[in-house]
Amino acid sequence: MIERNKRVAELIAREVSLCLEFEVNDTRLRNVTIINAEISKDLKFCKIFFSVLGPEKEVKKALSGFESSKNFIKKIVFSKVLLRVVPEIKFEYYGGLQKSFDISAIINGYNSTKQKQTDN
Repeated sequence: MIERNKRVAELIAREVSLCLEFEVNDTRLRNVTIINAEISKDLKFCKIFFSVLGPEKEVKKALSGFESSKNFIKKIVFSKVLLRVVPEIKFEYYGGLQKSFDISAIINGYNSTKQKQTDN
């Protein structure tokens, strides 16, 4: 049963990603990347994790875009993912990618400073 839930969650994440790319015309969702989805054991609730590169303002815009497009996304996705019960979906921000980019920038800045010191 757990394996089935994992496959269903992966399918939902892929379909939401395709829906955002080809169906949704909301400019607030332009730079959004779907990371993962988790679905409850009874398939009634689904969390969809997304990431947005940019400041906190972009995250808030994306959340408001998801809130206004939620029913449309749900309709498109679950016309392709056929389940007995259509789960309630919730979008959550995943900040791990932004943190990794910030860490990478710090490391690159350190390396460039160190390189300048060795060149002198």
